[in-house]
Order: sequence, then C-alpha cells, then structure tokens
Amino acid sequence: MNYSLDTLLYGMQFRRLLEKEMRPVETKYGLQKVDMQVMLYLRHAGEHNTLKDIMRLNMFTKGHISQSLSRLREKGYVRMEQDTEDRRCTHNYLTEEADLIIGQIEKISGKIREITLEGVTEEEREILVSIAQRMNENINRVL
Repeated sequence: MNYSLDTLLYGMQFRRLLEKEMRPVETKYGLQKVDMQVMLYLRHAGEHNTLKDIMRLNMFTKGHISQSLSRLREKGYVRMEQDTEDRRCTHNYLTEEADLIIGQIEKISGKIREITLEGVTEEEREILVSIAQRMNENINRVL
C-alpha cells in the first residue's frame, strides 16, 4: 500500500496539525479535545443531541462524553434538559456563552481544511468524499 495513503488513513499527521492549531483555544478556555468535538457536534446536532447521539461519532467512549458534558455544563457552555418521555435521557444544548468558542473552533477547522485541501481541485474533492464514504461503509459493515 502507498505510504501516503496509510498516513492519511491513520491520521497521525492530521491529528498533530489539529492539536497544534486547537491548543490555544484549549488553553484559553480550559477545554479538552473531547470538549471541543462535543461542542462542534452540538452546534449542528439539531434534535440529535443526546449522549447516545454523540456516541455515534465513534470518536469517544460514553464515559468521556459524559465527563465532557458535565465539564461543559459547569463552565456554562451546555444546558441539559431531561427528556419528557424517557427520564434517563437528557438533551444537550449549547448556551450563548459557547458561541464565541464555537466561532473560534470553526475558524480553525476552516483553516485546517484549507491547509489539507490546498491544490486539490473541486473534482478531486468530490472523488475523495465519495471514496471516503465508501470506505466508511466498508468498515461499518465489518464492525
């Protein structure tokens, strides 16, 4: 297999870039990586905002997500509401206090996207997305 493909698939260089760019936000607001991912997810989650919904990202364990939601609630960035039909379930919503942080995270995410896709044509991007979706389907089928 091509070394460049292995590097892309395992994502170590991408993770290092992401950590380098996100570190100032983590430090400034006392956040962890999982906190920022949870906030980004909730930004676009709509009604799919429970712990189980966040777990579908397959990036973090239930415990990590639960701890993150608690930390974010304590900092005033997340508001939790108990489900009216299932009292064991809570819905999680970002507060206005989270907007500034989310804006910074999204700006950094855009910068990272620009860095990684520099010189890649729109046609190549579409092919890349199509291949990535197919690969994810293959992996999910086996799992």
